[in-house]
Amino acid sequence: MNRRRLIIRRSLGFLAIATVLFAGKTWTDLQPFPERLVPEPGSAHVAQYLDRNGERLNVTLQNQWNYHDYQPLHEMPPLLLKAFVHAEDKRFFEHSGVDWRARFHAVSQNLQAGRVVRGASTISEQVVRLLHPRPRTFWSRWLEGWEAGALERRFSKAEILEFYLNQVPYARQRRGVVQASHYYFDRTLNTLNSKELLALAVLVRAPGRLDPINNRDGVNEPIVRLADMLVEAQVFGGTERKLVSTSKLDLVRPRLGIDAAHYIVHLKSIDALNLHRQVTS
Repeated sequence: MNRRRLIIRRSLGFLAIATVLFAGKTWTDLQPFPERLVPEPGSAHVAQYLDRNGERLNVTLQNQWNYHDYQPLHEMPPLLLKAFVHAEDKRFFEHSGVDWRARFHAVSQNLQAGRVVRGASTISEQVVRLLHPRPRTFWSRWLEGWEAGALERRFSKAEILEFYLNQVPYARQRRGVVQASHYYFDRTLNTLNSKELLALAVLVRAPGRLDPINNRDGVNEPIVRLADMLVEAQVFGGTERKLVSTSKLDLVRPRLGIDAAHYIVHLKSIDALNLHRQVTS
């Protein structure tokens, strides 16, 4: 009996030590959030120069964030917001960062399939992944869950959703729905029809594999599935659902903008030289 008690006592001691070490490792690996979720234009790595008509004279997609094609949430089409929430995180407005019901369901599906077929990351967890990129490991998922809760305590749902829609990555280094709208359709976000808006919500899952420019038919099925979800949620009516399933995406191959980067460098060097002359004269 004494030996059994000793074994239990030691086991509890090891468990307590392991718990403390695990909690300490979690605490030290958590990262802080910025003061604001809207990127400051002044912090852009590469400035944008415009002509007198507002057209960009230098084209760059090398910035860490989308600084120049940022659209406030209240100016985005309401259907786009609903489509993204239903496609990526149906209980976005109900959970506090982690959708445990979806996560447990995803674990069950993955175990049955014997491989990862579903991730169940919430929009808040995806924002954490954008802010704090890490290797895709189980430990990273654990930290993302904690940080998603902290994110929602610090920022409102509207702020989180706005940041996500403006920074979510698409193909060819495009970030956010505004850049995606111009890349796929060569039109502004507010001129897209229902199917085109749903396409933007679908393409974020696999922008390389579901590239509609090179594989127009491959993206149609997931768009129709999303339309069915919206009908079930009473966001869509039967007529709109039929239009989505029968219409074709009006895709436009992206045009190359004016790239006067070398000319801008030349002008800046002239300005710097003139400034130097003024200072030394």
